[in-house]
Amino acid sequence: MDDAVAVLQAAVDRCKQGKQRGADVRLALRVLRFAGIPGADLRYFWESCLTDNEIGRSQNMSAALNRIKLQLPGLGGRK
Repeated sequence: MDDAVAVLQAAVDRCKQGKQRGADVRLALRVLRFAGIPGADLRYFWESCLTDNEIGRSQNMSAALNRIKLQLPGLGGRK
């Protein structure tokens, strides 16, 4: 799970370069889905990756990643 979150963090870090729709992001989201993260939270991240506006994409991806982190045990989320 930590690796999947790291991949999503890397996508957030490079989101100003353009839309983040690579295989690495898709695979990380799939891994997190199997780890029990709600589909709505993952969909929010994915849709944020595809936003046209650079600033909006950055803000939404950051918010979506924080939302995912809150669902993970041991990362400030579920116990």
